[in-house]
Amino acid sequence: WVYEGVIDDPYGEFFIAEDKSLLKESLTQDYDAKYWRQRYSLKDGIPSFLANIAGKILTTGKYLNVMRECGHSAQVPTSENSKLLSFGSNHHYLECVKVAYEFASGELLNLIKERYDLMGKLRSIKRYLLLDQGDFLVHFMDIAREELMKQLDEITVEKLQSLLDIALRSTAAAADPCHEDLTCSVERSSLLKRMATLKGVEIKTSSDSVDLEQPVSITGLETFSLSYKVQWPLSIVISRKALTKYQMVFRLLFHCKHVERQLCGAWQVHQGARAFNASGTAISRSSLLCRSMLKFINSLLHYLTFEVLEPNWHVMHNRLQTAKSIDEVIQHHDFFLDKCLRECLLHLPDLLKMVMDAGLEYVRQDRRMWKMLS
Repeated sequence: WVYEGVIDDPYGEFFIAEDKSLLKESLTQDYDAKYWRQRYSLKDGIPSFLANIAGKILTTGKYLNVMRECGHSAQVPTSENSKLLSFGSNHHYLECVKVAYEFASGELLNLIKERYDLMGKLRSIKRYLLLDQGDFLVHFMDIAREELMKQLDEITVEKLQSLLDIALRSTAAAADPCHEDLTCSVERSSLLKRMATLKGVEIKTSSDSVDLEQPVSITGLETFSLSYKVQWPLSIVISRKALTKYQMVFRLLFHCKHVERQLCGAWQVHQGARAFNASGTAISRSSLLCRSMLKFINSLLHYLTFEVLEPNWHVMHNRLQTAKSIDEVIQHHDFFLDKCLRECLLHLPDLLKMVMDAGLEYVRQDRRMWKMLS
């Protein structure tokens, strides 16, 4: 186990248990990532002289096993392997386990970073799900507007995927070889409703909180989401749980972009009215309000992008460069996502609902005003 990542224990005497029902393929679907946490586990009754290093022994074998599953030759050098022959009072075995752990940790980390290009995949996810390059989304929202405005049960996901592919091929994203891993989906609930049911995320609501129930007439604009195909072994880091959190941030950015586009449309109508010398108290007030709301949504997008996502990304990137193990990488990546969720205000549904509803309600009332005036 310590040198090859293999358990040969037909009588169940070893202090590490293996749950063969948990498969590595489940990481892309299982929100709790049971494969990584529970495929191998420590039993009760660990030998007393191994109690302090049992965790390190477990982790060493796990790392070696991942490399074996990747078809990578993973075995601690023979010179070290031959040293672990006895467990005498000189505690030399402690040093042997330490050397084996450091070898396995370094090899797996290098494998995932170099051969499987972890940072390249994370940058690609940032490009699309965190809108680091948003030109493809602008084009997509233009060509998919009619489909996105349909009711949830009337939307054809295949058509949206086709339109997304067109948008990707028509913009700078076409130069990215990873753009084919991007997929779209239509969720069954609104963003705030989904956040309220997200495991492991503390949601803060006031005692007189607003109603977070999703609207009866929900469309693709409230439920559209992007996802990303992740293969083993990158699914250890970019797990189903991690992707779900990326999707929560994307859906917030997507909604803000939608509100911005609606307000820009309203502002253009007002500018057109000025050109024809249309005047009146209601129009003037509506125009001032529109300008203020447009300025607010632009400021919100700037805050989310340049004061939350970008600086936190750079902190995570630097930490990943100095990580010593894949578990450290997972920890830094999860910390980045949790911090982004918190600073993007996704933990405060009361506030977000007011912000998200205000802009669209203004657009509805503004259209109603113009209809009455015409």
